[in-house]
Amino acid sequence: MPTSLPETFAPITLASFAELPDEAPAPQLSGDDLHLWLLPLPIRHETLRQTIERLPDAAERASAAGRVFAADRLRQMHAHGLLRHLLGYYLARNPQGLGFITNDYGKPALGTVDGLQFNLSHCQDRVLIGLSRRVPVGVDLERIRPLPNRDALAAHCCSADELNWLTGRPASDQDRDFFRLWTAKEAVLKTLGTGLARPPERVTIRFSNTDSGFAEVTGAGSPWTLFVTCPDADHAIAAAIRAVIGHGQIRGFHVADGYPDQ
Repeated sequence: MPTSLPETFAPITLASFAELPDEAPAPQLSGDDLHLWLLPLPIRHETLRQTIERLPDAAERASAAGRVFAADRLRQMHAHGLLRHLLGYYLARNPQGLGFITNDYGKPALGTVDGLQFNLSHCQDRVLIGLSRRVPVGVDLERIRPLPNRDALAAHCCSADELNWLTGRPASDQDRDFFRLWTAKEAVLKTLGTGLARPPERVTIRFSNTDSGFAEVTGAGSPWTLFVTCPDADHAIAAAIRAVIGHGQIRGFHVADGYPDQ
């Protein structure tokens, strides 16, 4: 089981992230490359926190305010602030001036044709943001944990091939492997723009026997690149893109300051 981020992910500091775009050099994102940013929630670095809390618009603030618990409201605000911060950085635009639209299934996109695709997922203590210039992208992030209804959920959302694979895995790995499968499926469905409105059991994920991080997708057309990994013992992440790309075209960035207090 991985206990540290794969080499795909380069460490950054919250201090350097707070300096975007004024001080830090911009990562080069071109063609069908995929950039993944894995960041902590909530943000406690004071300069960055002040920056991102100014960025969400009225609709994003209202959405966060609808959360029952204060901690969840704060995490959602920070997740949307971080997304705006990154989008403004890559687009060289004022992040507060960015407008968003959603499709019929609720997937957000930039309201103008800026040549940047994005997707976001967050759980209790992390946010994952995926970015691509030309082709749709979907990401998912889950905390690995025991689920009392795991088998029933798998039977509902998995294809026959996926169920056979999951039941054949060692019992000690099945929680982790369920979330590897779940995040992969979610990332594909989010890339398609439908989310779980499309029957998830109609899409099949196949993991390779090697530890390459790549998985195959069937039942959702083509082409696909699906990258799945466990950045630590407690999380599973997946990113899907509608293009065939190599490992070297996926760049990841994660905070090296430490969790959860940075």
